[in-house]
Amino acid sequence: MQEITVARNYAEALFELALADGDPESYRDALSQFAAIVEEEAGFRLFLETPLLEPSVKKRVIGEVFKGRIPDRLLHFLYIVIDKRRARVLPGIAEEFAALIDEHFGRLLVEITTAAEPDEALRADLRERLGAILEREVIPRYRVNPRIIGGVIVKVGDRIMDGSVRHRLQMLRRSLLRAEFD
Repeated sequence: MQEITVARNYAEALFELALADGDPESYRDALSQFAAIVEEEAGFRLFLETPLLEPSVKKRVIGEVFKGRIPDRLLHFLYIVIDKRRARVLPGIAEEFAALIDEHFGRLLVEITTAAEPDEALRADLRERLGAILEREVIPRYRVNPRIIGGVIVKVGDRIMDGSVRHRLQMLRRSLLRAEFD
């Protein structure tokens, strides 16, 4: 829980910097790529997290690799993260930062679960319909779960709308069981 709070605080600070620079989307893309490297490359993660190397060495290497490739303010932000020994939180910072950007631009992250991989036409239809219902631009994340048999499960924040065949069958079963005992 503490790491989530730390990540959110850093993300909010970076969000203000990105807005001041006028191009928060480029910050989002660069930070997401950097965080992906931290998550996927064990050697790079170890380099950033090891207390055996001074932060100045880490910052010099990061500067040599990323200067001119990412916004300067983002690079300086990464230096601060390294100075504060918070590199392990970078993936969380990137996630929180992306959420702030989406919120700022009125976009809504929606998890959509289907029984089979949806084709492009279905994806477009779902995005359009959900956008109209929720009155916001929808950013869908798709999951496939054959156990739902058919239909769709939509998760928006804490709210779940279950239109799966499996759920409908369970509801029908409960209804029949109740009718049997009445």
